[in-house]
Amino acid sequence: MMNTAPFDDDYHNTTFIVNPGDGRDSVNVGTANLVFVISTVFWFCMSAAVTKYGKPKFVKSDVNFYRWRNIFISWLHGVLGGTWNFLCVLWYPGLLEDPVFYLNNFIYLMIPFSMGYFLYDVIDNMMNGTLLTNWEVTLHHVLVLIGFTYNWTAKVCLGYSILALMAEINSIFLHFRKLLQYSTVGYETKIYRTTSLLNLISFILCRLLPQCRILNGFYIDGHKLPRMYMVTLSIIFPPGFIINVILFWRIFKSDVLRSLKADKTVIPNKSNSKKEE
Repeated sequence: MMNTAPFDDDYHNTTFIVNPGDGRDSVNVGTANLVFVISTVFWFCMSAAVTKYGKPKFVKSDVNFYRWRNIFISWLHGVLGGTWNFLCVLWYPGLLEDPVFYLNNFIYLMIPFSMGYFLYDVIDNMMNGTLLTNWEVTLHHVLVLIGFTYNWTAKVCLGYSILALMAEINSIFLHFRKLLQYSTVGYETKIYRTTSLLNLISFILCRLLPQCRILNGFYIDGHKLPRMYMVTLSIIFPPGFIINVILFWRIFKSDVLRSLKADKTVIPNKSNSKKEE
């Protein structure tokens, strides 16, 4: 187990602290452990409830129910986790000033709540034999579980955890987009086009930019953290960043480049152009 002693010394070194929030003594690891367990059970209960209800009629008949359920639960976590994350940043902007030491219960407990979902999703994929099919998602969840476990037990870098979890705001639109694809809603409909646009915008603002800030944080705050912790982050963070870049390119190619290509194949004649004018 990594030594957390450096944090005990550095935390009391006021030259390292910009804004500690309510402080490390205001949060309890035992409470976080309980939230983690409750969250994991909650998502399994939600999955069971959706399974009992069955596939809605508006979902295409050829769509695999497990796949639809998995995306729906992910979307639901995006709504809950994304809203919680947004409120963390809105109500406590100090976490952006001091992402290493800023801490309070509202921020702290979001981490085990989301980790409960990530653990549920890994187990659910394992039980349904889709670990390899969804390898990118599984790898992402495992990396997050490894990194966040240390943050939550050491009570440090929770601001960086919140920055990483801003991805859940984007997940609202990312997964809703997929749910629309599984339904009878067409690609040319207004709701799909709007969702697609919001997905691309929020992907940049809530996934890529926060991760760039975290990368920059390695340089800014690296001297405040134990060397072994920085080595671990240097190993687990880049794969997650690369996965998100690849995912963004796939979505951009599907929703933007494909639409542009389709528009170019339709060449209106002069009579039609005059009517449109």
